[in-house]
Amino acid sequence: MIRLSLRLRSFAAALLALLLFIPLGAMTLEQAYTDSLSQSMLEQLRVQSLTLISEFEMVDGEPEMPEQLFNDKLNIPGSGLYAFIKINDDVVWQSLSTLNWSEQPQLDAPIIGKEIFLAEFSLDADYFLYSYTAEFEGNVDFEPVSFFIVQDKLTFEKERDAFSNTLWYWLGFLALLLLIVLIASLNMALSPINTLIGQIKKTEEGDIERLQQTYPPELEKLKRSINHLLDTEQQQRSRYKNSLSDLAHSLKTPLAVLAGNPNLPSSANEPLSQINNIIQRQLKRAVAGAGSGWDQAVSVLPIVQKLQSAMAKVHADKDLSISLQIAENCQFKGDQTDLMELLGNLMDNACKAAKSKVKVSAQQTNTVLRITVEDDGNGIEPQHRQELLHRGKRLDSYQEGQGIGMAVVTDLISAYHGKMEITDSTLGGAKIEMTFTRMPD
Repeated sequence: MIRLSLRLRSFAAALLALLLFIPLGAMTLEQAYTDSLSQSMLEQLRVQSLTLISEFEMVDGEPEMPEQLFNDKLNIPGSGLYAFIKINDDVVWQSLSTLNWSEQPQLDAPIIGKEIFLAEFSLDADYFLYSYTAEFEGNVDFEPVSFFIVQDKLTFEKERDAFSNTLWYWLGFLALLLLIVLIASLNMALSPINTLIGQIKKTEEGDIERLQQTYPPELEKLKRSINHLLDTEQQQRSRYKNSLSDLAHSLKTPLAVLAGNPNLPSSANEPLSQINNIIQRQLKRAVAGAGSGWDQAVSVLPIVQKLQSAMAKVHADKDLSISLQIAENCQFKGDQTDLMELLGNLMDNACKAAKSKVKVSAQQTNTVLRITVEDDGNGIEPQHRQELLHRGKRLDSYQEGQGIGMAVVTDLISAYHGKMEITDSTLGGAKIEMTFTRMPD
């Protein structure tokens, strides 16, 4: 499913409504205006027909019309208004305006007392046609006389096109105005959500501990729930750390007593040391961030700089060159102590294994943080690499510089759902690359 923001979804829905409403509204108004114009034309032609009927006479059974009609358009050739009179299917008269017509149109007369109006009457162009049949007294009996009025559609189409152009212009302007109002309304409506997102981001970055802004009632419940979650998370972490600290202290004393017992055989020293290491490792693993969504972002560069200084002092006898290539935007989303433990073990192992050079580098994209520690030592054998990467495998010792600290590193990386890859470094020794992926903000 495509992930779209609320802003984009609301805007798309409103834009779709406008794209449907504006054309449909324009077509409806155009049709209504066309129907109104057609009705107006019918009334005009009806009046023209009545005027023509009033000027018609039957004298001794013969039709008579005046030379000059009351409507001047019927007296001017090609004026656009034309008239015909038919008796018994024969055209007995036609207006002077038809003087330039090369052939007679096909005119179908209505029955007596009825009218016919055609909005589409095609000859050499498009016309309106109105016809009416009346009875006039002849020599023997009343005879049906049909009157036809033909009006071209040029004026009609000009008025309709002018209305359509004006209508689309103003509807387009109205649509643009509505879009501006819509965008402004969306920004106002979504402003509290943007503020809430900003507050949550500040919480993740450690600038604030709780959400503090005042929000609309719909978001106040969410704000209270998030604050409650933050408080519960903090309290739970504190309880875990306190309980584990108490446990470590409780176990430390009996182990110290056992280790200091003069009657203890020397063969027990190594198992006691292993027990102590296991306890320390499991305690570190337990307090590590296990995927919490509220881990605050920790800048990587200051941590590595502190460790660089510490390693230079610890391994001063080797006169190592510890170089850093870390972008300032690199941030680890987790506990600062865990990051210190993680990098401290890797850098210490690298310094122990290195001959003269150690390099620490880090790069970050929007969602991926990569940290690499390299040295110019003898490297790590491929079979040992696989054992280190397998969950549950432990290498207490396999060469100088790579000891139990790697087990702690493996556990911490696993706790943060990261990945570790061990390869050969261009410096000549081992290259350990850690990758941490998080959901985008």
